[in-house]
Amino acid sequence: MIPLHKEGLQVLSEHIQKSDIVVVAPLNWGLGHATRCIPLIQYLVSHCEEVIIASDGLSLKLLTKEFPTLKTYVLPSYEVNYKYPSMILNMIMQGPSIFFTYLKELKIAKKIASETLATVIVSDNRFGFRAFGTKNFYITHQVNILHPTRLITWISSSVHRYFIDKFDQCWIPDFAGERSLSGKLSESSAIKNVAYLGPLTRIKNKKSYIKWDICILLSGPEPQRTVLENTLIDILPSWNTRKILMIRGTTNTNPKVKQIPDNCTIIDLADSSEISDALHSSRLLIARSGYTTVMDIAHLDLKAIFIPTPGQTEQEYLAKALTSNPKYSWVKQSDVSSIGKVLK
Repeated sequence: MIPLHKEGLQVLSEHIQKSDIVVVAPLNWGLGHATRCIPLIQYLVSHCEEVIIASDGLSLKLLTKEFPTLKTYVLPSYEVNYKYPSMILNMIMQGPSIFFTYLKELKIAKKIASETLATVIVSDNRFGFRAFGTKNFYITHQVNILHPTRLITWISSSVHRYFIDKFDQCWIPDFAGERSLSGKLSESSAIKNVAYLGPLTRIKNKKSYIKWDICILLSGPEPQRTVLENTLIDILPSWNTRKILMIRGTTNTNPKVKQIPDNCTIIDLADSSEISDALHSSRLLIARSGYTTVMDIAHLDLKAIFIPTPGQTEQEYLAKALTSNPKYSWVKQSDVSSIGKVLK
């Protein structure tokens, strides 16, 4: 079991009892929400009566692989995609669909709580997954939705906080204050009831020998995950002197994968053990600048090049902020063809 930080242990000991039946429901928006719930689920399995997993898509598939003996429920999918380069435009265009999924979540959360006699719901960024009569906790590191336009930042952050305040407590997977990894994203002065868990990572420090020059870790919403995958596949032949591991982060078929050169090994969907082995045995990581990835590598002696998802201002903020550490660099997805210069 991966140990939690003392901050997290204190919060959980205050709110979780041995008799509790807990439903953990991560958002299926990339794999980050699911993977950061893994150490939390491990703790809950050993400290309460029953743990139930509720999610959809790849997130549910990953957690079922990690915890094959736990009961699972399929939740309605938000099916958010990044068709446009503007996050705000993406949200506006998909607003009606997101709202109706939110209403479905409220209904199915009530049904699941009734069927399982759940006493606690832990929702990772599913703001509709809560039920009357249970203790409801909401996990997010992104209390503030940052945008270059201040008015948009204020409106979007206020809307998010409105939904956060409907839960009993907001759990932030980060340290408070100067030790924070997420910076302005998790500043929580406007939240009614908040607690810090410390970073949640499925990666445990261990000694390992270097096997890979480069580990490419793909994740995130479509179609941008595939766009990045195809762009990287096109330039892989120019890295033929390096040993490369690519973890695609999906089980979807991509014809371009057949063009992968012999120096590159492919894994579609990796479990925690495989991800841990890959990170510990690589010299360099190429990945999205998602917060879960940041938590996973913060304590590792690993260099990284981040490629934020276009239009995802959270990842753009983190990528820029992280470059204050000389181990890290970042490039825009539109400039990935120039990544060779960064490698040199």
